[in-house]
Amino acid sequence: MKPFRIYFILFFSLFSGPIFAQEFKPAANPDKILADLKKSSLATSSIQADFKEEKYLSFMKEPEKSSGVFYYKKEDQMRWEQQSPFKYIILINGEKLRVMDGGKEKNLGSAGKMAGQIKQVMLGLVNGDFQQSKAFTQVCMENAEYYQVTLTPTNKRMRNVYAKINLMFSKSTLRLKEMTFFEKGGDKSIMKFQNEKFNQPIAATVFTNL
Repeated sequence: MKPFRIYFILFFSLFSGPIFAQEFKPAANPDKILADLKKSSLATSSIQADFKEEKYLSFMKEPEKSSGVFYYKKEDQMRWEQQSPFKYIILINGEKLRVMDGGKEKNLGSAGKMAGQIKQVMLGLVNGDFQQSKAFTQVCMENAEYYQVTLTPTNKRMRNVYAKINLMFSKSTLRLKEMTFFEKGGDKSIMKFQNEKFNQPIAATVFTNL
């Protein structure tokens, strides 16, 4: 369980905000919405974005804040680089998952199998494959501006950490704008993407150099 919490939770040390305060209701046509979201993800060959994070912990009065840059490229390439308040990188390139913390690369060792499962979840949340994943059940909601897809873990390991995951998509662009993670213990974290660039060239070294 420890490797899961180290690599998955640190990847999603997220942040919260009130921009989606409008009440959500069950989607009128969830199958069409999910099909449209999948079509949009299939048409996306690359993503570059800044992110900001805030993680709300029950034992802290103020949220933990961080920020950095995010890259994604088909097939199966991702770089998550937290730059503030300290540098932390998760790099996915095909079958490989690498982590750098404190300027040193971590040896995943016996956590390799779990790391592979985490990699699949990470990529699935970005490329739309979560729709076919048996690791979650999903419910689609909407308000005037956004679609919200709530994922409830069915996998035992996931259920031990997360109660649910909310994915927020803009109705106008069908792009993922925010991810909220509700931990089993009651803590909450959210990620917001900013300054996104889609289908633009990304240097190969982004996915090879820590």
